[in-house]
Amino acid sequence: MGWLVDTDLLSERAKLQPDPRVLEWLKDNASEIYTSSHVIGELQAGISLLPEGTKRRALESWLKRLIEAMEGRILNFNTSVANVWGRQEAEFARQGCLMPMPDSFIAATARRHNLTIATRNTKDYERPGLKVFNPVVAQA
Repeated sequence: MGWLVDTDLLSERAKLQPDPRVLEWLKDNASEIYTSSHVIGELQAGISLLPEGTKRRALESWLKRLIEAMEGRILNFNTSVANVWGRQEAEFARQGCLMPMPDSFIAATARRHNLTIATRNTKDYERPGLKVFNPVVAQA
């Protein structure tokens, strides 16, 4: 099984007090973990909101190392994902369950690559046809 890891889990290693359950899950599943270029963008946006200083520089360095470590496993929003996204948007609109655009891009990327979305925020992704998993709840 492959996982598309959302921002909330991928950023765990950068926290001062990371959740050991998340760190263990990330380590145990490292060979099957992917993420989306949108997740990288969300991480960069959060870092860019910080004032200049030591914390921001440390997080920028962490993000650079993360991108290097995930080489080949950061999935882009390309034409094939865009087609999945368009069909997904229409499906969700018909069912009255639209989702915010960044989440819908991440969901379409997971769908296109047949990955399960790994996140603590499962309610953000609970829509027909999406596979969602919360490793924290699974280990509780």
